[in-house]
Amino acid sequence: MWNDYAEKLSSEFEVISIDLLGQGKSGNVGYAHSMEEHAAAVATVLFTENVDKCTVIGHSMGGYVALALAEKQPDLIGGLVLFHSTTYPDAEDKKKDRERVIGLVQRNKSVYVNAAIPSLFAEDSREVLKDEIQRLIDIANTFSDQGIIANIRGMMERKDRTEILKNSTFRKLIIHGELDSVISIDDVKEIAELSNDIQLEIVKNISHMGHLEAPEKCFELIANFCRN
Repeated sequence: MWNDYAEKLSSEFEVISIDLLGQGKSGNVGYAHSMEEHAAAVATVLFTENVDKCTVIGHSMGGYVALALAEKQPDLIGGLVLFHSTTYPDAEDKKKDRERVIGLVQRNKSVYVNAAIPSLFAEDSREVLKDEIQRLIDIANTFSDQGIIANIRGMMERKDRTEILKNSTFRKLIIHGELDSVISIDDVKEIAELSNDIQLEIVKNISHMGHLEAPEKCFELIANFCRN
């Protein structure tokens, strides 16, 4: 998902894009991929690349991982961007929804993927971005059932990291879609009000996939944050 942005950002910055556990070319490590396990994998990559300070950008689950990394390795973090993400844990009704999704993946992964990915986009974006949506569906269908389920379980079991964001001294940016159907915009606004050093940017007329629905706007927000 970061290929286009990484290419543009690399003209000014060193960019490291990571396949999280169970995604892309990364393997699986167990029944559930906790956010702490994801963060440990990210930290290993950063240490291997001799990175001692960086801006971390996490989309959706990647934001949960970024917060876990900030908790365990705060000295690594110079800035953190939550991109369609939240510090809050799953509410009980959300956990029940994830359990139902796990059952669906176990029965027929393709049915889940074909329904879930279009739902991440605002209704007006779906026809315009139908080719890109199909590409994402094709990619997601290459992921193993185990990897998808382990990541769902990890998200379902994650803890509240609001205090990490609130009390940290690194720079913070939240980018969120006005029409995000996955994470409540009210929750995001509430989080942003916890500290006057949290920058909140609401992008109009998009849902959960800002890098595709409003690529230029979201890129500029991210690039400007990195520059500063």
